[in-house]
Amino acid sequence: MNKTTQRERKRKKIRAKISGTATRPRLSIFKSNTTIYVQLIDDDKATTLASAKGKEAEKVGALIAKQAIA
Repeated sequence: MNKTTQRERKRKKIRAKISGTATRPRLSIFKSNTTIYVQLIDDDKATTLASAKGKEAEKVGALIAKQAIA
C-alpha cells in the first residue's frame, strides 16, 4: 500500500465518525513537506468556514484561531 492509499483509508475511517456543524466545525489539517494547510469545515452545509496555510505551525494555528473567533 502506498502513502496516498494509506492517507485515503485513514481519511475515510475518520470521516465516517466525525462531522462538523456551524457551531462546532471540523478541523481538517494537511501537511506537505513545505506547508501546513488548515480548514474549518461545516459538513451540514458542505462549506469551508475558514482556512489558513503557512510554513510554521504556531503562525497557522494563531491565524485559524483568529478566523474561528470572528
